[in-house]
Amino acid sequence: MHDNLLAQARRLARLDPSRPKQANLRRAVSSAYYAVFHFLADQACRAAIGAHHDQGPYRQVLARAFAHNVMKAACVSFAGGTLKASVAKGLPSGFVVSTEIRHIARTFVNLQEQRHLADYDLSERFRRSDVLLLVDQAENAVRQFKALPASNEKKFFLACLWAWSNLANR
Repeated sequence: MHDNLLAQARRLARLDPSRPKQANLRRAVSSAYYAVFHFLADQACRAAIGAHHDQGPYRQVLARAFAHNVMKAACVSFAGGTLKASVAKGLPSGFVVSTEIRHIARTFVNLQEQRHLADYDLSERFRRSDVLLLVDQAENAVRQFKALPASNEKKFFLACLWAWSNLANR
């Protein structure tokens, strides 16, 4: 799904060669955000349930549990490089969020904020070059995250995307 959304975002951003329509640019921003949203939800479900074909229906049901605001709150914390004491309590001493996880977390937060502008603030004007840069950032974040080896930190980040509100409020 995320690959299709990224391709759609790029296609929409490049429509109207001489004078891009704001509607196409806004939809491109939204598609870039949703590509990363669905990618992370899918990765979290694969980490929790597994990646085999017959596990697909279970992943699809679980993916519906992901909430934009919870994912953003988790990503804000991970993007900062340190976690709240209540979350970090019990993690290995000296736990630091890796650069790669901080990167995808920052990208998620930025794309969500841009999507809100695109969807709800009609006074905001988008330029094709800026939108294409957002699409590039989304693609790069996905590619870098895919390249990360399996690790406890990666699994923990993915689990936090759905469990954050329970963890952060303890």
